[in-house]
This record gives sequence, C-alpha cells and structure tokens, in this order.
Amino acid sequence: MTISRFPNIILPRRFLLGGAAALGAAALTPSRAAYAQSGTPPRKGGVLRFCRPDPPDMLEPMQTNSFSGMEFSQMVYDNLVILDDNGQPLPQLATAWEGLDHGQEWLITLREGVKFHDGQTLTSADVAATIERSMDRARAGAGFGAYGPVQSVSTEGPSKVRVKMTMPFGEFPVVLAFRSCRILPAKGIDNLREAPNGTGPFKFKDFQPGSSITVEKFDGYWNPDVQHLDGVRMVFIREAVAMQAALRGGQVDLITQIPLETYLTMRNARGFKSYSAPTGDYHTIQIMGNMDPFKNAKVRQAFQYIPDRKAIVASALFGQGVPGNDVTLPPGNFYLPDLPVIEQDLPKAKKLLEEAGVKDLTIDAYTTSDRQPAPKMILAFSEAAAKIGVTVRVRDIPYTEYAANVARKMPMYSSYFSGSATLYDAIYKIHHSKGIYNYGNTEVAPGLDAKLDSMIAEVDTAKRKEIAGDVLRLLQANSDRMVPYFRNYVGVTSDKVQGFQPPKYGTIETRGMWLSA
Repeated sequence: MTISRFPNIILPRRFLLGGAAALGAAALTPSRAAYAQSGTPPRKGGVLRFCRPDPPDMLEPMQTNSFSGMEFSQMVYDNLVILDDNGQPLPQLATAWEGLDHGQEWLITLREGVKFHDGQTLTSADVAATIERSMDRARAGAGFGAYGPVQSVSTEGPSKVRVKMTMPFGEFPVVLAFRSCRILPAKGIDNLREAPNGTGPFKFKDFQPGSSITVEKFDGYWNPDVQHLDGVRMVFIREAVAMQAALRGGQVDLITQIPLETYLTMRNARGFKSYSAPTGDYHTIQIMGNMDPFKNAKVRQAFQYIPDRKAIVASALFGQGVPGNDVTLPPGNFYLPDLPVIEQDLPKAKKLLEEAGVKDLTIDAYTTSDRQPAPKMILAFSEAAAKIGVTVRVRDIPYTEYAANVARKMPMYSSYFSGSATLYDAIYKIHHSKGIYNYGNTEVAPGLDAKLDSMIAEVDTAKRKEIAGDVLRLLQANSDRMVPYFRNYVGVTSDKVQGFQPPKYGTIETRGMWLSA
C-alpha cells in the first residue's frame, strides 16, 4: 500500500519556469512519498526513539546550524513545499505557486484551515513575516537569504503571498523546501527558542539539554494520514559503542549519523535493518583563497593533485561513498557537466608549486575528531604531500575550539557540508563573493560572480544548465575548497521501524513512519 503525503489534492495547472513540467495529480506519488511498506498497513501509536551523537545548538528553526536542530524543526514545522525524488516541488503548506514576469515575481497560494500548535490559523501574514525575517541577517542567522534574492514580500488576502525578486529566480519553488525555510508564526516569531510553535505533525513537549528532546502528536495537524506515531524522543549519545548498545538493548529504535565502523558492525546483525545510500554530503579541505599561500591559484591547483581520492574513500569511508572532483555537486546531478577527473598526480603538483614560486612549504591543517572521518582525510593528504616535500601538520582539536578559532580564520582546515537540491544553495551561496558560505568572501576567478548571477537568474532550464556547466568548469580549476569525496548516509534501525527512508539532504523525515510493535 502506498500512502500519499497529499491525499485528495488536485493541483492547479501552474507552470514552473525553466521548462519543468506543469504539476499535475500524477506528481503526488513519487517513490519517496511511499512511506508505507508494501502489504503492511501502518500501525498507530508508540513513541519512536532515535539517537543522534550531538544535541542541537538551539531549537530555533531558521537560525539552527546543527542536524539535530534541523531534525527537530522538521518534526515541529512545515515548509511551503517538499521535494520529490527528482528535486521537483510538491505541495505542503502551499497548494500552488505561479511564476510571473519571467520569474521576477512569484505568487503563492496557501492551504486553508492549517493551525499552529498554539491554535492560531496559518495566514499569508505568517509566510510574509517568515520571508521578511530571512532578509534580516541579525534575526535570520544561518537562514539569512534562504529564500533567494528577495526584494520584497506582500500579502494579498489571507491565503496569497506575492514575492518580488531582485532578479529572475527560476529555482524559487525548489528553494521553498530548504531546511531554513520552515514557516514560522508572525506572532512570537523571534521567541521560538523558548517557545517552539509550528504547524508540523508533532508539537514540542520537553527539552533536556544534552540529553533528549521529546515531541508529541499534534491532534490538529492538517494531514493526519501521515501521522502514525504518538511522539518522537530524540536522545543524544556521543560514544559510538554506547549508541550501538542502546539500539541492541532496545533503549532506542534508530541510530543515525553514526560512525562507519558502527554501520559495518551492525549491517548483518539479526533483528536490525541497516542503510547506506548516496547523498550530496561532502567534506571539504578548505584552502582559503584570501590567505597565503592559497591566494595564488597555482598553489590551489597543486593541492588538488596531492590526495589519492579513491584510496581515501576506501580507507576513510570504508567504501561507503564516491570520490569527489572538487565541485560541490555529486556524480549524477542533472547540472553536472563532463569534467576532467582529478587523479593523484604528485609530479604535476610539484611542478605547479614550482611555477608558483613556493618551496619548502609547511602549513597547519586543522580538523576535529568530532566530525569523522575528516581527520583520516586530512592525515591521508598530509602523508601524500610529504612525498613532494610539502609538510602538512595535522591539528586535531575539539570542535568547540575549531568553531571558535579555525573556521574562516585559518588557511587550511576540514569542513563539512550537507547536500542540496538547488544550484542556489549548492553553488551560489558557497562561491559567490557575497555568499553566506563563501568563507573568504573572495571571487576565486575573474568573472565568476557575474556567471553565478546569470546562472540563478536564468529561467530556461537548458540555458541554466549550460551556464552552470561553465561555472563548474571555472570552479574546478580555481576553487578554494577541495571536495575529496561524497559520503553515503549510514544508519541502522530495529526491525520494528517501518517507513524509514534514508535522507538525501541530511535530516530524517518522520512523517509517515510507524512502529510495527
């Protein structure tokens, strides 16, 4: 049996700019919406207990920068849209969206009768307040600019919102599904750290800092067909052995973001189901283009040819991933052009360093064991670099020190990014000199900013793909971040967990999950 996220909805024929097909009723049943497993009717009741290694940095859905915070927000809040397997938008709180003036404006129609957990009715004022907050860097935090190049937002009655952009923005409907784009209530919008209040299937019950978060079923949820659980309890156990013991002992039902060693140990264990699935998640080796010695593009290019990427996937990821090619889109992505495959070439690396006038280079590379397996990646790089006379001193430090003193401040360090379905989030915000994730605020190649602006402005899919290809070729040759690999999602559940789908974009979806006993 297949349960649709959106039963009994007929979508109006609104076009998506860029050549995407008009949405119709057939779009309502992508494979990822098949929450129920074939032949097994969902069982109602029970509390899902799932375990993560890290507590949230905060419970604020727009500002959070941690996976735990994002997973909490996905349970308590909704987006305007969700994405199908092909990264195309489907309705959630929005029932229709229409591009006007070649994507310069967008008109959103909201679902009626939706309630927040405090009893307020969702209106256009809430959506407008949410988007306006994302435009304020001080109030938005990590969610700054999440809705794209918005110029202004206005309401048209209680159920319509008009968004004007600073430029045509063909990806706007897809961006609405982004994890920083949860819809917030206008009333109390800046007080959600203390009083979470969304329209999602679960409402906040309890937070024990460093220990657990509990949410319970919201009886007023607008789509009860995806509500099977009475609640969810997220617990935090940092140690991998203790996490595995909790699953084996029945204290938790699911462990996620686990060490690869735990996955390998559990993947053939009786009574459990293990998952290893491709994602767009990747580690980077940041080689900051605004700092020496990496201001010189030839030094950055030389470093690309030092690591043996296939060997790193085998050793650091135990084969649970694929080699990266120093662009932030994973293999198979629709927008990815044919690019030269970067293989280890130590003589070429040495020659490029000589051409750059760099000799006897010694540099510190910072990483943290709190973000595995990044230290293994950095160590492998260091060992390869030593073969051409480059000394890379590995500095493995606690994450708190790393966050305070390393990120954006040191010339070389590891970092981690989750995948994204949009060019805007996966490329533009990372590489544009004014992008929120451009850590050096540097245009690493002449003309790159203009090409990035053109890429997100283009509403024709074929033309946008062509521009994206030019951008990615330019970035592969000049970027100040190396992408040695894309890692698989790995997790393990007990056999009684049903409807679980490995996340493509970092966070677990609890809608539609249930417990068989």
